[in-house]
Amino acid sequence: MADFEERLDALLLRAKEIQAHKAADSYDDIFKHQHEADVWMNNAQIFYNNFLQEHPLGDRLYTILFHRGSNAFSEAVACMESIESDRAFVDKMNGIPSVSVPKYQARTLPEYDVFISHASKDKEDLVEELYQSLRTLGIDIFYDKESLEWGDKWKDKIVDGTQKAEFAIIVISENFFDREWTEKELNEFLNRQNRNGQKLILPILHNITAEQLKEKYPSVADIQGIPSDKYSCDQIALLFAKQLIKRLKSA
Repeated sequence: MADFEERLDALLLRAKEIQAHKAADSYDDIFKHQHEADVWMNNAQIFYNNFLQEHPLGDRLYTILFHRGSNAFSEAVACMESIESDRAFVDKMNGIPSVSVPKYQARTLPEYDVFISHASKDKEDLVEELYQSLRTLGIDIFYDKESLEWGDKWKDKIVDGTQKAEFAIIVISENFFDREWTEKELNEFLNRQNRNGQKLILPILHNITAEQLKEKYPSVADIQGIPSDKYSCDQIALLFAKQLIKRLKSA
């Protein structure tokens, strides 16, 4: 996580701790809480001066920090929370470049950044958390649980999704082996990768060895994968974001 986001998260975490200690039984407690809030406001003002002057809420935050009225602490925290949810600004401050696409090219771009191919039995212990980590980064994901809607012809929708994703994260486990639709998805992506020669498949080895992968899917064994027990889902999401940025930069 970049310095900007780390410092913003640290400020908001500290604010929650101060808010949790707000109830006071004595004058000393009241004084201590006010002192903590004052120190936090000073730190917020330093953070504002370093990072937030250009944000749309910058003027509002400046007024709060400068005048420091009776509700200044809670108002400043609310501004910071809103800024934290502004992913475009956070990405900019983290140094993640935005990519402008001419309108005439927009129709040719993939609909999804990534398709998560997996066995249903792996949802609970890995895939659901991975989906949430990717989603937090603002990545567009084809994930069956979220992408399939009531009334969809699910087979057609899944095949369509395999054609409209920039990348495929393939979670390969023993649960993945010999399942009709996991292997169909894998074959769809292998065919696409062979046609255009561009990196597409990003394998995750989940509770299997490289030898098992090679024995079962030799065509995938030649593709560099990562083991799920060596990386957290947040780390995998950041690794994917780097791959996506490289692709967009080269477009």
